[in-house]
Amino acid sequence: MRIIVVGAGTVGSNIASHLARDGHEVVVVDSNASKLRDVEDHVDVQTLAGNGCDPATLRTAIGGAETQLLLAVTEQDATNLVMAYAAKRLGVGRVVARVRSRFFSYTDDVNFREPLGIDLLLSPEILTAMELVNFVENPAALGIAHLAQGRVQLRTVLLSPFSEYVSKRLKDVRFPPGILVAVIRRGKSIFAPRGDAELMAGDHVTLVGLPTVIDELHPLFDTEQKTTAGRSQRVAIAGAGETGLFLAEQLEGRRHKVYLIDRDRDRLERIGGGLNGSVLLHGDCTNIQFLREENIQEMNYFIAATGDDESNVMSALLASELKVPKTACLIDRPDYARVVEKVGIDVALSPRIVAANRVLKLVKQGRIRSVTLMEEGAIEVTEYQALASSPITGRPLKDVELPDGTLIGAVVHGSVVTIPRGSDSVRPGDIVITVAESGSAEELGRLFHQETGETK
Repeated sequence: MRIIVVGAGTVGSNIASHLARDGHEVVVVDSNASKLRDVEDHVDVQTLAGNGCDPATLRTAIGGAETQLLLAVTEQDATNLVMAYAAKRLGVGRVVARVRSRFFSYTDDVNFREPLGIDLLLSPEILTAMELVNFVENPAALGIAHLAQGRVQLRTVLLSPFSEYVSKRLKDVRFPPGILVAVIRRGKSIFAPRGDAELMAGDHVTLVGLPTVIDELHPLFDTEQKTTAGRSQRVAIAGAGETGLFLAEQLEGRRHKVYLIDRDRDRLERIGGGLNGSVLLHGDCTNIQFLREENIQEMNYFIAATGDDESNVMSALLASELKVPKTACLIDRPDYARVVEKVGIDVALSPRIVAANRVLKLVKQGRIRSVTLMEEGAIEVTEYQALASSPITGRPLKDVELPDGTLIGAVVHGSVVTIPRGSDSVRPGDIVITVAESGSAEELGRLFHQETGETK
């Protein structure tokens, strides 16, 4: 597929990287030549220097080939809307515009999308806020995702040193039916394990299976986890920008007590009337004295959602130092994500990864129903629709040669979810959930192609 990405910032370059790795023909457009050189150094894509709002630039990017998708993902909302509109008028099949301000995508007053012919308004800020809502609503999980319309769940848990599973090989553990260990992160190592993999204390273990079974098994992995699901929580949010404000609104609607903090007094005054019960606090969350004075140590959660990585890391670390039970922060820089979780912050979320997930779900068509990126894109979890002519269909799974670093996580047949054994087979129309290390994802996908050579 030929895809144009306008905007070579963190979101655009990350999306371009994933699309290029999946074999798409990607053109990255930006007016900043330095940003384009940086993209070229890391990603195998074409680049074009120019203003994406200029129809001449867009025509050059489109070239003589059919362009199926354009993603306008600069930092400017109005610019993205104009570019997406122009691209649609120039014949691009589908167009996506990134919007940061909530009134473009989250309002009933004016419909910006349909009159401009835009297929999707993409807001990493709103998507990230919803991930953080998941964090508050599912406090025992390091990460959680729902697949197959909620019938299958992915949940990442911490393996406690006191768990009965420590030092056991997966093939020697008698897990209940309906669950599978899909991914293990151990330090810098991330892999889809086979049966001879040994579980070790401190592992981040991603389980896939029936939500009810995972609920039952979770305490056996993390023996210190305490469930607070369904209870009202006290949540401090640092940063009253788009993510922080939307998060506050969502948590208010779930009856949590929210404390929204920002160093910009004018911003707090502007948004005050739009909230219903949140406590607004003016101050600097990187100042531990301010945090003590505002009794942050009495919070159940502290979420750092400012627009600055360093401020987010520092304020979350201070909250952790004050013994706030659960902390999270937003991180744009990929080299920060691994570090912050090592120093005591529970969750580090990257809006660019969240955005890439949403775009990949749009791009992947036909046999692929959805893609979820995990561990900063090192693992791909994919929902495939099995075709009658797919190589994997109608054969016992023990006879299917899976690429290294991949596994079949679950098979959904109608309303029945199965964690398959070697003797099971996939039937036409089944939804098959696969887990693959990024380098093996494309090879695994060939098992779901049509034998006649289905293309992307």
